[in-house]
Amino acid sequence: MGLHVFQPVDLDEILEGAFHFGGDSWALLTAGNEEKANTMTVSWGGITHVWDKTCAIVYVRESRYTKEFIDAQKKFSLSFLHHEKYKSVRKYLGSVSGRDEDKISNAKLNLNFDDGIPFIDEADNIILCKVLFKQQMKEENFVSGRLIADYYAKGDYHYIYIAEIKKVMIR
Repeated sequence: MGLHVFQPVDLDEILEGAFHFGGDSWALLTAGNEEKANTMTVSWGGITHVWDKTCAIVYVRESRYTKEFIDAQKKFSLSFLHHEKYKSVRKYLGSVSGRDEDKISNAKLNLNFDDGIPFIDEADNIILCKVLFKQQMKEENFVSGRLIADYYAKGDYHYIYIAEIKKVMIR
């Protein structure tokens, strides 16, 4: 019996694609309804399989205005825009709050809706999601205190949302 020879590869080589999270990749998480919606940048998240469903997993801090819309509507979209073309939009949307201004229109972006879920019309790829689970991260659940020091010094822990992917759309 021969031995197989395996070659190590960088994880990013197999995770690249239109719906990739992490590093320089990001999406706009948008929630709300036709009367009022908000969006925020996310780069933490991914696609997972749980409860016999393909789901998106995202992380949202308690302080984020968009969280109120996710919790009220129980659904959201992930809009993946061309990263280079919209780099300044990402910076702007990540630095202002929708509580203070209409940041979607100020960023010269347009909302569209599918089955009542708002998404960013300028995106190349969209994932429409229905929330199945949410849970707040808690200090006592961390194995490494270093993560708390590095990411949660102010105690603003993320909520983990697992949401069933209801539809994927590509331009």
